[in-house]
Amino acid sequence: MRTEQRRPPGRPRNVEADNAVLTAALDLIAESGVEGVSIEQAAKRAGVARTTVYRRYATRDELAVAALVANEAAVLVSFQVPDRPSPADLVATWSAGLSEPRARTLLRRMMSVPREHPKLWAAFREASDGSRDQSVHDLVVRARENGQLPADADVEMVQALLTGAVAVHLTNYPDDVTFEEVSEYFWRVLRTLGFRVGGS
Repeated sequence: MRTEQRRPPGRPRNVEADNAVLTAALDLIAESGVEGVSIEQAAKRAGVARTTVYRRYATRDELAVAALVANEAAVLVSFQVPDRPSPADLVATWSAGLSEPRARTLLRRMMSVPREHPKLWAAFREASDGSRDQSVHDLVVRARENGQLPADADVEMVQALLTGAVAVHLTNYPDDVTFEEVSEYFWRVLRTLGFRVGGS
């Protein structure tokens, strides 16, 4: 005789609704920035009731942070960045992201968030653990230790310049750029910064 497992109190979360709400919020950020996000608009775009969104996120900022964190996690999973990425791993990650028009639009929108929404940005940084930034930092440290960078290389400055190279590409190159073109750009950046690595 089969015994049915009792559900915990409360209504179970609907994964499809969760994903629809977060996708809607990301689309709104990409289209209009954080200012374009609202509980009402996210609900309408996701095809769910406002109460469905409010049950999950009490404020616009909570929704925006959750959407950005979910996107960050999806990026890392989809690009399969290893725990100890090599320069080639990061070039592949940057190239995949920056050759996709929607991702470029979203990244450009995010560039203004630290200045215009500092509390939201701080919440996002805390929730996402800065995993991508940490990957770049660890790569630069290992490159210096392994002789791929000069022993006196300034780790924080090299990391800042790599981040700046992403911003330059987002603001100065067309959105129809190819994976191969982005890849060549970042290999040039790494060599200019003094990385002793082979090109692609």
